[in-house]
Amino acid sequence: MESKKILHNVFQNVEVGIGEVSKVVGVSQRQLRYWEEKGYIKPVADDKSGVRRYNLSTLYLIVFIKEQLDKGFTLAAAFERSRDVRVKSKIARKFFEHSFNDVKITNSDKAYGEIDLGDFQTQDGKMYHFKGVVDERGRYVKIDE
Repeated sequence: MESKKILHNVFQNVEVGIGEVSKVVGVSQRQLRYWEEKGYIKPVADDKSGVRRYNLSTLYLIVFIKEQLDKGFTLAAAFERSRDVRVKSKIARKFFEHSFNDVKITNSDKAYGEIDLGDFQTQDGKMYHFKGVVDERGRYVKIDE
C-alpha cells in the first residue's frame, strides 16, 4: 500500500475518545456535543460502547475551529473558514502534485532549498525557467531565460 493511502487510512481509522480530545484541545465535552448537534463535527459511529470517538480528520477540524474561536470568530464563521482552508489546500495539492520536476535541498538544518517548477512559455513565445526558492532571504520565485 502506498504511503498516501496509508496516511488516508490512518486519518480515517485512528480514533480518539471525547475525553482525550477535550483534555488535549481545551474544548469541553459539552461544547463538542453542541458542535455535533449543529452538524459541525461528526463522531465515529459506535453503537456498542456508546463512547464518542473522533477520527484524526475530525480532531484536526476541532483544533482548527478552536483556534478560530480563540481569534474571535463565531462558531459558524470558524467552521466556514475551515471549509475554505480545506478547499484551498485541495487546490494547492492538485496544482503542486505534478507541477515540479525536482526539489534540491540547499540547507537541511534550516529547510532551505529550490523547487524546480520547470519551463514556461509566455504568450509572445519567450521561454523561461522557474524555480521556487526558500532561503535566508525568505521565499521567492527565481526566473531564468
